[in-house]
Amino acid sequence: MRRLFTQFYLLVFACFLAAALLIGGVYQFTAERASNRYLEGLVQDFLDRFTQQMADVPASQWPGQVEDFGRRLHLTLRIGALSEQPLAPADLNFLSQGNILIVEDDATFRQRIPGTDQVLIIGPVPYLHFQHELHWLVLGLLILLGLSLAFPILLWMRPHWRGLQRLEAAAKRLGRGELDARAALPSKSSLATLGATFDQMASQLQSLIAGRKQLTDAIAHELRTPLVRLRYRLAMQEPPLAPKALAELERDLNAFEYLIDEMLVYSRLNEPEPALNIGTLELGQWAAEHLADWQAQGAGRTLELTGPPAPLYWQGDGRLLERAMDNLVGNALRHCRQQVQIALREEDGQAALKVTDDGPGVAAEAAARIFEPFVRLDESRNRRTGGIGLGLAIVRSIAHLHGGDVRLEGPGPGASFTLLLPVHSVTKRHQGATELP
Repeated sequence: MRRLFTQFYLLVFACFLAAALLIGGVYQFTAERASNRYLEGLVQDFLDRFTQQMADVPASQWPGQVEDFGRRLHLTLRIGALSEQPLAPADLNFLSQGNILIVEDDATFRQRIPGTDQVLIIGPVPYLHFQHELHWLVLGLLILLGLSLAFPILLWMRPHWRGLQRLEAAAKRLGRGELDARAALPSKSSLATLGATFDQMASQLQSLIAGRKQLTDAIAHELRTPLVRLRYRLAMQEPPLAPKALAELERDLNAFEYLIDEMLVYSRLNEPEPALNIGTLELGQWAAEHLADWQAQGAGRTLELTGPPAPLYWQGDGRLLERAMDNLVGNALRHCRQQVQIALREEDGQAALKVTDDGPGVAAEAAARIFEPFVRLDESRNRRTGGIGLGLAIVRSIAHLHGGDVRLEGPGPGASFTLLLPVHSVTKRHQGATELP
């Protein structure tokens, strides 16, 4: 808000200053010049007569006449050599030609005495002093008036400023997941219409997210119950189904249950305020402990693990990290030809968990969409390998919750995904117990 006030104030002050300088320039060009010309005319008449009178008398009488005229005019008059005048060459040449020279620095008039190399100096003249000081006075008044503009501008902007601050605070709370945040601006506020629109949007957003959560919970309850009944009836089927038919039904039921599970996980990860159970893990040891579980997902395929060269500690939700790596490794095992490699290292202050397979890879034109939910790249992945297109979207959501990211390395043989997580946890949500189905 300070920036808004500063920009508005500087704009008003710049416009005022430009107008004042324009008016001052016009004044200086007209009134001041006319005043100087009038004064020069009066002095010119006096100096012409006086210098001519001095030229007609011997130089020995000059001091007396200078003193007499100075006393009658109430001004200081003196005589000096032309060559000793502290003037620029152009001014000396102008003076030597018999012209009257006004020197603003010491507020004096100067004119050469005809037929001599002497100069009559009058001053300092109070009027010239006043004109010289007037420039600084005008400049000081402009600065004072410019500063005084800040007070009325502040008074005018303060109500708007406070309203914008309340809107900003409510927007930040809403962004942090506090769905009950409202601006609640008073009706007399100039931003009341904007505040009411914001509050209405926040209410609709809260209702929408609450409805989605209710729908998700309903799906979890309503779909899991029929699955349990189907499994029970298959087990009690008389006569029993043929092993092949039973295996196919079990596979379809498992796929259906996996679909429900993935949708629930993705939905809960993208809630405004999912809780995280923060702990400290040494990633090399953690990966070694889970290697056997990952290997079980890919019978007949080789899974290699390359740990970090030094202990690599990370703070975050271990259960979510396990889910993310399960998705990456499981995805790689489904699509590889023979081998999957897992490498852990520290990269620019982040823990980098890289999973690489030797499969067909991902087409370059499809790489930008691969982390979107429900996206399946049929050109590079065979539909028979299973999956519903939520695995990588879940990995990205988990990475973002911990202040990290996931990226597809390329181009190269096979597909290579790197999960990047800050070594020191920079989570975007509150800590607590995370509930995953």
